Amino acid sequence: MKAYLISGLLAAALFMAGLSLADQPTQSTCPVMEGNPIDPSFFVDHEGQRIYFCCKMCVNLFQEAPEKYLANLSVNEELQEQHLSEKVEVHDHATDHQDHSSSSRLITFIGKFHPVAVHIPIGLILMAALAESLFLCFGSHPLFRGAARFNLHLALLGAVAAIILGLAAASGTSYPAEYAEVLMKHKVVAFITLAASIVAACCMEIGIRKERPTFILAYRVSLVLAAVLVALTGHFGGMLVYGLNHFSW
Repeated sequence: MKAYLISGLLAAALFMAGLSLADQPTQSTCPVMEGNPIDPSFFVDHEGQRIYFCCKMCVNLFQEAPEKYLANLSVNEELQEQHLSEKVEVHDHATDHQDHSSSSRLITFIGKFHPVAVHIPIGLILMAALAESLFLCFGSHPLFRGAARFNLHLALLGAVAAIILGLAAASGTSYPAEYAEVLMKHKVVAFITLAASIVAACCMEIGIRKERPTFILAYRVSLVLAAVLVALTGHFGGMLVYGLNHFSW
């Protein structure tokens, strides 16, 4: 009985091992953003072949025009084989094995936290605008002004962190031309949003501390502008993830 049980467990283990080996991707680089390593969680089954990509955006691009990128699969495989053969020929165990790209890999890894950090300024700037609106609607209650003040100042710190992480994320990735344009808009609007938030925070402090209505008005206008811009920044960031035709009907 024990022998049958052990044999069954060994057979099941061998079967699972065979499945895991079969599921291993044969690609190493993305056919859309050539040179970028694949992420096995992003793939498309096209004409009986499983094709892997580096991100969701590349999946969308491939599905829109697969014939445009299929040729890159064979090219990438040939380059990979050539690179491996050259690496074997010139490899010398006496040479220094230090990884000179460790700093760039660290920057790319840090950039992966951008999607987490970016929600901080988006949420807090919108909450600051909401709190200031409630301040105007409910008889200038100090609770709402304090909430707007707190959220706005905290949003500034979050915006700086999100921009730094976003630049780190973009530094290790190459984008197709149409997406590179969207990325540039994403960056520009993000910096304008930060500038509008800084102006809003400064005008708020001057207006409150020195009781200057003109600065309070400038603070409110800047805050509304920052709220609109942070939403637009998020829109461009969403296009980089979900594709240019995300809102197509």
